[in-house]
Amino acid sequence: MGACDWEQCLLMGSGEPIRARAVVSSSQKPRKPRQEISACLKWLVFSLNSIVFLVGVAILALGVYLFIKDFREVKLVDVILNPAILISIFGFSICVVSFFGFMGALRDNIFLLKCFAACVFLSYILVVALTLVFFTLFYTDTTEGLSANWLLLYAVKNYHTNRNLAEIMDALQENLECCGVSSIAQGYRDWNMSYQFNCTTSNPQPEKCGVPFSCCRKSVISEAAGSSNPLLPAMRSLECWQNALTKRPGDLEHDIYTRGCLQPLRTLFESHAVHVGAFVALLIVPVCISVCLTNILAKQVDHQRYLLEREARRNERRRKRDRGHNHRDQMNSLDLLEEGNFNNAANATRPRPPDIPPPLPPIEHVPRKKSRNTSSSPTRKPKSAGVENAAARRKRTPAATRTPPVNPAGPTPTPQSTTANRTHQWVLQQSDLVPPKNKS
Repeated sequence: MGACDWEQCLLMGSGEPIRARAVVSSSQKPRKPRQEISACLKWLVFSLNSIVFLVGVAILALGVYLFIKDFREVKLVDVILNPAILISIFGFSICVVSFFGFMGALRDNIFLLKCFAACVFLSYILVVALTLVFFTLFYTDTTEGLSANWLLLYAVKNYHTNRNLAEIMDALQENLECCGVSSIAQGYRDWNMSYQFNCTTSNPQPEKCGVPFSCCRKSVISEAAGSSNPLLPAMRSLECWQNALTKRPGDLEHDIYTRGCLQPLRTLFESHAVHVGAFVALLIVPVCISVCLTNILAKQVDHQRYLLEREARRNERRRKRDRGHNHRDQMNSLDLLEEGNFNNAANATRPRPPDIPPPLPPIEHVPRKKSRNTSSSPTRKPKSAGVENAAARRKRTPAATRTPPVNPAGPTPTPQSTTANRTHQWVLQQSDLVPPKNKS
């Protein structure tokens, strides 16, 4: 039953109109709180992290491709020495961190934004720690434990078990013009620890007592390339490294590099140590910018959420207050409606008057005044005067109400018979059997 129906019922139940309370509609549009999130900042964080995410996906795909192309049994040390695994881990880390950033900015998620800021800061701390580890590796001369010497010897021993590791070792020997690891004059003899190049009698490999092709000097290959014999370069490249471990360093100076790669690698790192330190120091600038922007955006999102929750609480209190007013108005309406129904019921219990014509007023007999006769003998009116009076009375009386002439010989009508005739006439008029009389 709507509000209008209640008012109609109340007006019908009670004899006097009532004043209803003005109720605020619950469908009224709530006031929108002010916008605290900067759209420029939000989309800037989203765009930058989206670009970084795509770069991370590309790096991860490259690492996975390199790993599948040269699939080998993965050991714990391969996490550091295998370039494919390193590239895959680096790309996956970039994808995860940037995903937190752009998804948190897109969905206004405070948890993801804080995770992104924390991951970026921890990544920078990890970069600083790795830089210190590299400095420690190259400035430590110990032969046991984790050091540059130990890593290079591991690469020599596993030269034929991992193609990526072999390519790294070949690139070092060609670019640094070295062969082997530690010794300055006889570094090439470290290849005797390799399974393929060792000079033991149990070695069935054709590369026995040899060194990798990357140990050959570039001048030997270039001189052979200038010869008129097209097979000379291939033959010279095969002769330069064969049986190198059985020869003295003086006999090999013109064919291969004899010094180890540890000292040239350490010299290279020392020459670029300043650049590495400067790069790590400058890396703090974008890290701080990204962390600050993310924290500012997270605070704006948090404040916007607080405003929305406060507005929701206000709307809830307003709704409860309006609901209480509506309940009181409905209770008052029900009370008034019950009172009106009680009055209607009381009126309905009263006996209904019968549908009978109203009683005729009693006929009052007015006594006529007796006039004293002037003479002792009664005077008699002429007959013509009585006839004239009767004709005048007939003219004044309507035809419908005119009574039939009284038979002087018959009995005179009584008041009871006159009342019965009138009642019968009224019943016939009510039943539409007799047309009603026209009152003139």
